[in-house]
Amino acid sequence: MNNLNFTVVIPLFNKAEHILRTLKSVEWQKYPAAEIIIIDDGSTDEGPAIVKNANMKNVRLIHQENQGVSAARNNGVSLASHEYIAFLDADDQWLPLFLDEVARLIVKFPQAKFFGTRYQIVASENTYCDAKIKLENMNPEGVILDNYFNIAAQGDLPFTMSSMVIERSLFQSIGGFPLNEPIGEDQDLFCRVALNTPIAYSPNIHSLYHKDAQNQASKNNIPSTECGFSVRITKEARKDTKRSSAKDMLKYSATHLCHLAKLNIGNGHFSQARTLLSDPRCKLKPKHLVGLYGLSWIQQTSQWLTNIIYNKQS
Repeated sequence: MNNLNFTVVIPLFNKAEHILRTLKSVEWQKYPAAEIIIIDDGSTDEGPAIVKNANMKNVRLIHQENQGVSAARNNGVSLASHEYIAFLDADDQWLPLFLDEVARLIVKFPQAKFFGTRYQIVASENTYCDAKIKLENMNPEGVILDNYFNIAAQGDLPFTMSSMVIERSLFQSIGGFPLNEPIGEDQDLFCRVALNTPIAYSPNIHSLYHKDAQNQASKNNIPSTECGFSVRITKEARKDTKRSSAKDMLKYSATHLCHLAKLNIGNGHFSQARTLLSDPRCKLKPKHLVGLYGLSWIQQTSQWLTNIIYNKQS
């Protein structure tokens, strides 16, 4: 197992507040990373300087003009010296046994080319919660996850960008990350992986996903229309509706539409939310559909009444 070498790829853009914590989590791995490539995607803060001053061994800091996280990750893979690529976002953390667990999965499941672990969500500084992943009777020693779309359609994703490792050959063969898509590029990769290779999975928590971080793309870029990965996986499902995974793939895209609707309701974009919910696929998630439709009207009415009262008072 000790002859397995990992290249860690970290895209960096204005994460000065978090990058040192992230790097320390790599440094504290029981199974050491052979190489750490940090792609500075045109940061305007002190993040790159913090990386330099950390003086960690095996770290390469590469600068590029701002092109987005997908281009940064693709660039990192192209520069990697080793076959196993471990992505880590610049505001997330690994627990000390992450690479050790993945190395064990690689040995246990030689047929797999993608490896993931469960994760915990950090909602705020002192609030940690388990991801709501629909896992049943999972062997703690690891399993082959052959129903990604079914699991992802019922709750949180089984892994994140910071709790997975991919073979470089697979990454290159499926085309890497899509460019010019500011959100959903991670799920695009996960979908293509699920269609092309067995996924080895550990149900044990080895990563922390920080929702409390500053400058998160998922907070700054809330789409009002369906993301590219969902459009593409829907098209793929409709090519052959008789295959066993087709309905799960459509339900997965319905889950995405409902999630976007919820985000738009939270932002006060009620008509956009109802437009998303009007897609026929959302009928595959009937409870979400009814609940979110009702919530959109309740929130819009509440906002309308608040504006009337405010205008009268002023």
